[in-house]
Amino acid sequence: MDNENLFNRLLQETGRPLQLSVCGRVYKGFFVGFKPREYLVVEVPRSAEINASLTECQTVTGSFCVSGMVIRFETSIKAFLKRPAWLLFVAYPSSLSKVRDLRNSYRAECSIPCTLVTLFNLNQYSGLIVDINARGCKCIPSSISPGQAETLFNSEKKVLLEFELPGSHGRKRVFGEVASVKRDASEISFGIKFNDGDDEEALRELEDYVSNVVKLPSI
Repeated sequence: MDNENLFNRLLQETGRPLQLSVCGRVYKGFFVGFKPREYLVVEVPRSAEINASLTECQTVTGSFCVSGMVIRFETSIKAFLKRPAWLLFVAYPSSLSKVRDLRNSYRAECSIPCTLVTLFNLNQYSGLIVDINARGCKCIPSSISPGQAETLFNSEKKVLLEFELPGSHGRKRVFGEVASVKRDASEISFGIKFNDGDDEEALRELEDYVSNVVKLPSI
């Protein structure tokens, strides 16, 4: 993988979370800077346990999530400073390994108000997106009858979904297709598959949103 490009993307957002495994213990830190091919700088919380681990051990395994991918690397401690913040300097990793690609499999749980528009007859339904990734989402419309849901699934299918993504600017408009309909008691939900390449910027923002909320696997 292109280390420098990945770390550049990683550091575009201040405080990107990182998991560190040190002496068998896992801690949460935040990327705050790096010098290409020399070192990374990670801010870690102040605690006696972290202090003991970083003093005792010289090797570190880290993982982070970017663009829907969980990336892992191994490195060594170069310096540990305690002023003005607890900053860990580690050697710039010689390689990165992709642990998992979350873009197709993982959906971030959420609660995002939306408008669902059918492209065949332009019917509009208010609703709530309850999970999402860059490939699709689960949407619960607030006012739709079983008959309307059946028509939407069997004949119309193609839809436009409009919503505001937390942490992003502007209303997103993503086209897709109703792939499934689920009825649970009085609730109806749609599984919607997004069209590839219709709005690449919106889909990239969705990937970043999922990356930011995903819980990284143990390392």
